[in-house]
Amino acid sequence: MVQKVIITGVTGQDGSHMVDYLLKNTDMIIFGGVRRLSVKNHCNIEHNLSNDRFSLIPFDLSDPHSIRNAIDNIKPDYFINFAAQSFVSASWDHPIQTWDCDSTAIIHILESIRSIVPKCKFYNAGSSEEFGEIVYSPQNESHPLNPQSPYGAAKVGARQIVRVYRESFGLFAVQGWLFNHEGTRRGKEFVTRKISSSIAQIKLSIENGKQIKPLLLGNLNAERDWTDAEDFMHGVWLMLQQEKPKNYVLASGKTYTIRFFLEECFKVAGIEYTKRGKGITEAYYDNHGNLLAGISPKLFRPAEVQHLLGDPKKVEKELGWERKCDIYGLISKMYHNDYKLESEKKA
Repeated sequence: MVQKVIITGVTGQDGSHMVDYLLKNTDMIIFGGVRRLSVKNHCNIEHNLSNDRFSLIPFDLSDPHSIRNAIDNIKPDYFINFAAQSFVSASWDHPIQTWDCDSTAIIHILESIRSIVPKCKFYNAGSSEEFGEIVYSPQNESHPLNPQSPYGAAKVGARQIVRVYRESFGLFAVQGWLFNHEGTRRGKEFVTRKISSSIAQIKLSIENGKQIKPLLLGNLNAERDWTDAEDFMHGVWLMLQQEKPKNYVLASGKTYTIRFFLEECFKVAGIEYTKRGKGITEAYYDNHGNLLAGISPKLFRPAEVQHLLGDPKKVEKELGWERKCDIYGLISKMYHNDYKLESEKKA
């Protein structure tokens, strides 16, 4: 019989890429869980809505009845959870919502799987934010969990629940540590997409002789391990194909500052700049003295994780996972996609 999978968060970056990956590489029937909204946000899955193997189902992480109904009606062979409140900065403003969506909901999912389809393989998206304050670098599967944000804490809570259900009930349940993964479907509230989108707008303003709207950023010194989100989908699927469930770190093994991402994006866009100031006065100007990008103290986090660097050696060795896109290809892809989108808006 053809296997069935429920994927949550399909309107977001990771869920939509997972749908693409499974439609291309398997013959599975895919059910995409979506929360009811008054305005549809289906742009990331629009291209798959006519595919007979893909359909949408109502699903809300905040509603245990919705979760149980979906699992009871479909009885999936796999359940891949990418739905979450995944914006770290927003977790400071909405800590309870973040915990409910990212941790409590996992209990409801696992309880439904345990009682209805105990053979179902479950994957929950984890995060490098679980490591928090770094003890050693690069961070591997043995690094202590010490989150520095409500988001990171909620993901740690989910990880422990996944472990408890795996060890107590024998469920195939895993949670990968996904280091920062970006791409053309990343939300514009995330710093990488904020940069690529804003620089595309700045480039068009320069080309059309219009006033430039400066890009404002927070801590440019924060270091992150960035990977193309599409490359992570294969890693997630490999985790679900193991004989016995085991968690892994997915990362590039290289770290770059937000400053690097910004300056490389300027280079890809062909925008020359002059840098002035230090600390919070650091800013970028064009050849005419117009401000291109600067720092806003309001965008600093209450507690910053300064350095994140993942160690993917274990997943590369044991599961054979590898990446196809490096940081330069990722920045170029994101900028050119946003330049196209912004150009079409103005056409």
